[in-house]
Amino acid sequence: MAKRVNLDAMIPREDFGLTDVDQSIDLIKDFPLTNLESESPIRRLLRKPDFQRETYHWTPEQVVTFIASFVDSEVIPSLILWKSPSFIFVIDGGHRLSALRAWVEDDYGDGAISQQFYHGEITEDQKKIAKRTRQLIEEKIGRYSALKALVGQKLVDDPVKAKRAGQMFTRTMALQWVLGTQEVAETSFFKINSQGTPLDAIEELLIKSRKKPIAISARAILRAGYGHKYWSKFAADKQAAIETTAADLFKILFRPEIDSPLKTLDVPVGGSVSPVEALSLLIEFLTVTGSKSQAKITTIDDYPDDDTGDETIAMLNRSLEISGRITGNGPGSLGLHPAVYFYNEKGKHNRFLLLGLVALVAEKIRNNDGGWFKKFTKVRAVVEKFLVADKSVISVLPSNLSRAQRIPKMRDMFAFLVTEADKGVALTPESLIAHLGLTGRFIDVRSIQTTPHVNDDAKSEAFIQKAIGSALTCPICAGLLDTGKSISYDHAKRVREGGTGDVTNVQLSHPYCNTGYKN
Repeated sequence: MAKRVNLDAMIPREDFGLTDVDQSIDLIKDFPLTNLESESPIRRLLRKPDFQRETYHWTPEQVVTFIASFVDSEVIPSLILWKSPSFIFVIDGGHRLSALRAWVEDDYGDGAISQQFYHGEITEDQKKIAKRTRQLIEEKIGRYSALKALVGQKLVDDPVKAKRAGQMFTRTMALQWVLGTQEVAETSFFKINSQGTPLDAIEELLIKSRKKPIAISARAILRAGYGHKYWSKFAADKQAAIETTAADLFKILFRPEIDSPLKTLDVPVGGSVSPVEALSLLIEFLTVTGSKSQAKITTIDDYPDDDTGDETIAMLNRSLEISGRITGNGPGSLGLHPAVYFYNEKGKHNRFLLLGLVALVAEKIRNNDGGWFKKFTKVRAVVEKFLVADKSVISVLPSNLSRAQRIPKMRDMFAFLVTEADKGVALTPESLIAHLGLTGRFIDVRSIQTTPHVNDDAKSEAFIQKAIGSALTCPICAGLLDTGKSISYDHAKRVREGGTGDVTNVQLSHPYCNTGYKN
């Protein structure tokens, strides 16, 4: 997937519901670049409505192309704005204005404005994309501050820069105004975005369901409780609870950041923190963890709007409880190794494997089925050996199922593997495929690299094979240890049997193996 520049901090958001309608007809007629400078009153009035899409859909090349189009006086579509008594809302043109302000401020997702917006929580991936954008800007256009310094100068040796400096402050962007109520402006937004580059399904779902607990929770987790506060109308103590729990879930799901090729087995449970991919995962994750019955999955539309924050907090807490059984250092944590359970042989994350296992764990917690966790621990080493040996087959199973089947079928897969291993039945791809109701025959096709170049997939696959083969295992269950996220220091000889805390009596284990299974 192409890397996208995060410009979401460039124009703050505001809730339409907090504003009255301004019927004033005394509106500005055009939009010069100086309106985006830090001291401009117009810039301070600019807001994105809370239903506006996240501003992270342009690649570095698209950002550079647009800015070049502006300074070279090429045709640019009109901005569409709506005026309230307090703010000027950008109905269409948010990416254009954000790209220009990023250029003015030299902030492509990693500068002072973005750092403040995200409280310093800027991912390494976001920093790399910002650096790449800045390099392209300097190569193809020049920094805003450098061109501004050339205004009024005659540069015989660089006529292109001289021309750009001479016209960047004389051209303007055309404006159109939406007149009427908030409802009129919101309707206009959806009509506009059904043309050109339309909203994708996740964007539209989040916008239309923005007051639902799943939407609020997903957006809070994605930015570790920072960025725009879609929960700002709740009481201060509830805002704090949402932000704290969201930050905990972000750390569980998306830390550490993943890089390619893999050079470590310490990989994130939830895969990439890329906003589009992560939001899609989070909506399904919260749907699974928030449902109170396996038979009746509660979708985002089934929830009423959360007007107090109580349901959002409850949803985040349920999700944290379930996540804590999968990973972490809590006493009930199974400490599942993501590289074993949720990644394919080439180091690519498979969200349906994660969501299937989350659904299974959530069901056992709902049913208070502590016996299942003991049964799983007893056969864990056998199940993991199968998952590692047949990664290439297991990882393609979801793609052979309908979208509606993927999560429940992956849940059934993990339940089947534990049940069969507990019976002492040998685990085979054929028996698993038959259990899932798939017909035909799966062929384990592995691409053969015939050129001398070693690509990232081959590097990751080689690393996974070697690293998993030499990874630490738990002395209690013989399953693999994820030492970066989930570890317990266990007395090999119990204290009640005279065991001491000397290093010779300390062994590394899964938290649940130490505190739940062993005892």
